[in-house]
Amino acid sequence: MTRTSEEHRGLGANIVQRLLQHRRPFLFVDRIKRYRLGEARFIEAAFQVSVSHPVFDGHFPDWSLWPGVYVVEGLGQTAQLLATLDAIQSAGAACQDAGLGLRTLDALDAVYSLRPGATPSEEGMALLEEVSRSPVVGLASRIDVRFLEPVLPGCRLDYRAEWTLEQNGVMEFDVEASVGGQPVLRGELGASVNTRIPRRSEDQKRR
Repeated sequence: MTRTSEEHRGLGANIVQRLLQHRRPFLFVDRIKRYRLGEARFIEAAFQVSVSHPVFDGHFPDWSLWPGVYVVEGLGQTAQLLATLDAIQSAGAACQDAGLGLRTLDALDAVYSLRPGATPSEEGMALLEEVSRSPVVGLASRIDVRFLEPVLPGCRLDYRAEWTLEQNGVMEFDVEASVGGQPVLRGELGASVNTRIPRRSEDQKRR
């Protein structure tokens, strides 16, 4: 049976880049802090805002300010990571092993981090490759956010996204970005679903 409420530990930058198609300077997630799939799905991630980022050359020359649209994009990428992890679990369940892809990610993260760990299996790598060929999330369908505080260079942005709805080809997420425990943005994001990715059945959702 799929362990629907298990909380998973964080994953590093190399895994983030394996799960997302974005690349610098438009990659706004450094690492996944933790996540949970199944019921009450959520993810927490982080991004270090470096003063050397090229956007600060022009935004603004006399007062470096992290663009608000980049905070929104970072939250969108965080939500996409959650959807992709969910798709990896679903693809594993379709192969009668829901944890196959997630175990493979943990093993790969151990390799990248020079930690002891299991060797990634060929079956797990093939599953990750299958999911990566077709992104889970399509275009943004709704952005309803409120900016609360400015974000400055040198800050660490902490992201949280909670998956609240998947219906009629649309995913919705409650999102929040914070710096030092102080919220800087709150709101909701919606995105279209790529129907080529296997989704969880209604039976799997109830488990």
